[in-house]
Amino acid sequence: MTEQQAAQWLKAGDNYLLLTHMRPDGDTLGSASALAKALRLLGKQAYLAPNLGVTATFDGDLDGMFAPADFVPEHIVSIDLAARQLIPQEMKQWEEQVELCIDHHPSNEGYAKETCLDSTAAATGEIIYRICTELGVMDEEIAARLYLAITTDCGCFVYSNTTPETHRIAAELMGWGDFWKSINKRMFQTLSLTEIRLQNRLMDRMEIYDEGQLVIGAISLADVAELKATPEDTEEISSYAIKIEGVKTAATLKQLEERVWKVSLRTDCTVNATRVCGLLGGGGHAAAAGATLRNVNEAEARAKVLAAIRTVQAEG
Repeated sequence: MTEQQAAQWLKAGDNYLLLTHMRPDGDTLGSASALAKALRLLGKQAYLAPNLGVTATFDGDLDGMFAPADFVPEHIVSIDLAARQLIPQEMKQWEEQVELCIDHHPSNEGYAKETCLDSTAAATGEIIYRICTELGVMDEEIAARLYLAITTDCGCFVYSNTTPETHRIAAELMGWGDFWKSINKRMFQTLSLTEIRLQNRLMDRMEIYDEGQLVIGAISLADVAELKATPEDTEEISSYAIKIEGVKTAATLKQLEERVWKVSLRTDCTVNATRVCGLLGGGGHAAAAGATLRNVNEAEARAKVLAAIRTVQAEG
């Protein structure tokens, strides 16, 4: 489904429930809340399905966005949600009823009845922006949510997925108000002391390969407990190691449960992150992808990640 067709489909219906992915980031939450606001401006009812993984980082961004307990949706739409396994448990009742998925991940599984996909977009927020343009709706609140969506997925325009179109859309959104100042400060210029300590711990536990071009680090539940870290403190840890000079591929393992590890892979695209994480049961983009490893300890998780990277390197 094209963006124009998606806009027409959305314009024709009412009572929308929007699904976001587990461990939600700024793109899924910003894009979904922006679309909900846009649909409301058209006189429709639209809500986000409650997501138990939302952290305090997004306090204030989602006021009034979540569906009340008595809301009965007519249409289910997923936002930035590439695979069934990323649907939170609290939303599983809607898994088979997703009529439209709006996404930018090339690894999208095509689980929805219709998919509006642009894998060249830096964020799903870019697609939602164009859908809003087709719908003829925009205001400062929608613009702020879309700016949040786009900037968080492109690292405030420093990741390799950033394009001239990304900058063009961001500039258009910035014209609706000065919200971008507080978003940039909150998301990209503020670190807690605990976040800095987590970064140091990651460095201490980092394994280095290929003369410093490949690193694999891990943060365990014991690390989190010892440092008294919150979920907000660990949100951006996966983006840290790739910033080290000379590093081209960085894998960060974060322990979720006793034998469950979340893998976040960041690369300069010399190694395709999607192909690596695909071997591990996940997906994403060429420069940023993820997967979840179950029934493994830390050493086994590290070994699986390294083996997947070596396989993709060997394939060229």
